[in-house]
Amino acid sequence: MRSVNRTLAATGLALALAGCGNYSTEDLRFVAALPTRDDLRVQVPAPAASAGPGALGACGLGTADTWLWAKPTSDDLNAIVDWVLGLVDAVRTASPSRRAPDRREWGPIDDAKHPGVEIVVAIERTWPGGPDAPPQHDFVFGARAKGTSWWTPVLTGTFVGASARTGTGAVTLDFDALWAVGMNDPGTPHGKMPIRYDRASEPRTTELSLVQGGLGLVGFAYGYAGYADGGGAFDYAFRNAAGDVITVQAGFDAAGAGRAAVAYRTAGGATGGFRQCWDAAACLVYVDDPAGYSCAAPPCSGGAIADCPSVAAPPF
Repeated sequence: MRSVNRTLAATGLALALAGCGNYSTEDLRFVAALPTRDDLRVQVPAPAASAGPGALGACGLGTADTWLWAKPTSDDLNAIVDWVLGLVDAVRTASPSRRAPDRREWGPIDDAKHPGVEIVVAIERTWPGGPDAPPQHDFVFGARAKGTSWWTPVLTGTFVGASARTGTGAVTLDFDALWAVGMNDPGTPHGKMPIRYDRASEPRTTELSLVQGGLGLVGFAYGYAGYADGGGAFDYAFRNAAGDVITVQAGFDAAGAGRAAVAYRTAGGATGGFRQCWDAAACLVYVDDPAGYSCAAPPCSGGAIADCPSVAAPPF
């Protein structure tokens, strides 16, 4: 932490003295190492039917309620990504304030959402695999209350590749640091949130770990894989109206049909699981639930596994 803060302090001093110039081609290479919203977005198709979590629907075996939680959960995850990348956008709207051959620095930049707070950014480029290998970019976003001298790292990350759309990387948002510098908003949790992403090959993946919960989400290690044909896989969790925590490993096609392996822990502490498949309208076509948890009037099992859709990443 001390070494990071010395770097940020030096950056802040240098940037306060330096002027801004225009973007160069080399500047753009540094900016390209930062992730964009499209790079990290979780893309889960909405069911074709007009239904929501808890809806009964006009389906023979019932509605795949667990799948109906996937889209709102992905929307909440995307909202978090948007918040994180709101910080990154500060770099994209200003030219670097200081340049070195393998380093770019920005700021101090006023935080528009939190008056009295300012941000500095530093991106360092190295070549750990040699000059012919993809570069590695390490970046840190530091913040402080104006008039203070101590920069607090609030967002750090590493990226390997020519750009965020063709490489791999990781970003960590420090919620405790946000509280420390007055950048917290209503509902901001504590702890840290690491995000890992891989755009080097198919499927493109995003992992977001929010183990402490918060921001409307259950504490869980969320994972997403997206294929070029629109299908994918999504590991997610939610809490139902009864207070039970449901965790889902789902695979789906471009139309939204899919299959899932589901585990649950009831508010009373009981645990179990079941499997199910659904069509594009979120109507169940197969259920394997011998304990009868997933429906109001057991037995819940029915349908044929042969009717389950073919997905790129089947959970069973």
